[in-house]
Amino acid sequence: MNYTAIDFETGNAYYTSACSIGVSVFENNQPVRQYVRLIRPPDAVGPFHWYNVKIHGIRRSMLKDAPTFGELWPALSPDLTGKLLVCHNAMFDTAVLRKCLEFYEIPVPHCHYLCTVKLSQKLWPDLPNHKLDTVSAFLGIALNHHEAGSDAHAAGLILQRALIQTGCTSVQALADRLDIRLGAFGPEGHLSCSSAKKKPPARRLDGEPAPHLSKRRENL
Repeated sequence: MNYTAIDFETGNAYYTSACSIGVSVFENNQPVRQYVRLIRPPDAVGPFHWYNVKIHGIRRSMLKDAPTFGELWPALSPDLTGKLLVCHNAMFDTAVLRKCLEFYEIPVPHCHYLCTVKLSQKLWPDLPNHKLDTVSAFLGIALNHHEAGSDAHAAGLILQRALIQTGCTSVQALADRLDIRLGAFGPEGHLSCSSAKKKPPARRLDGEPAPHLSKRRENL
């Protein structure tokens, strides 16, 4: 099973303010390549917001010699174009990717994607929440939270553990089992990754069936 996990950090509320991307490439469900790149956003997005800087520690002054997304895309494209992308909170990361491509007038490639937030909500419903640090801690995944490379790699490992736990041999089989629709985007538009509203049978964190419980889920 091959897939590429990605994570973006942004400077402010604009999707085109991407200032860092983490990429973790998996082949046969094993990580084979991992990297992080700084990105210089266009001047048009304005100054970085203090809260974003507090989260990821990247200031605009640190990016004066970094490539723009348009300049960086030829190096990223082989790992992203036509691949199955994996993100934790994929609605955000795929929107950043698409908006950056559109800003630099780069054709949007065809990609399918899976959100590991929805995956973890389905497979481990009894966790107190399904934030990346919570799910990573539960699975024993080392995480430097909000460092794009670490976040991307953790998302890839979450999918890896899910495939192993369920015995599924493909992401489509895993999605079908958990009632998740894979997301997709391309030149024609965007289809979000979504999950069925019907809740799965209650299970303990060790994977064994549990009595019916009232689930408490916190917003991400």
